[in-house]
Amino acid sequence: MELKIKSVQQLGQLSRAVRKSQGLDQTTAAIFSGSAKNFVSQFENGKSSVEIGRVFDLLENLGVELSVNVSVPIDPENKEKLLKSLDKLGFDV
Repeated sequence: MELKIKSVQQLGQLSRAVRKSQGLDQTTAAIFSGSAKNFVSQFENGKSSVEIGRVFDLLENLGVELSVNVSVPIDPENKEKLLKSLDKLGFDV
């Protein structure tokens, strides 16, 4: 299922919904992701200063995969530059 996330708060709410659907409490989710319960609570409540690496760890352990939709330039030259840069960084383009 693909969802458009517009804020940290929405991402935290999504995390909470997925966690609850799996029957996990915050403490258990925190243990699985190597975080503290306090971190899970702050993230689920939309705190914007949470550590992004820990967010990825938590979401991965909940089975949530993130992707980014990048607008590709219309100009063929700029499009090619972007695609080459992304390829060098290891992205499948």
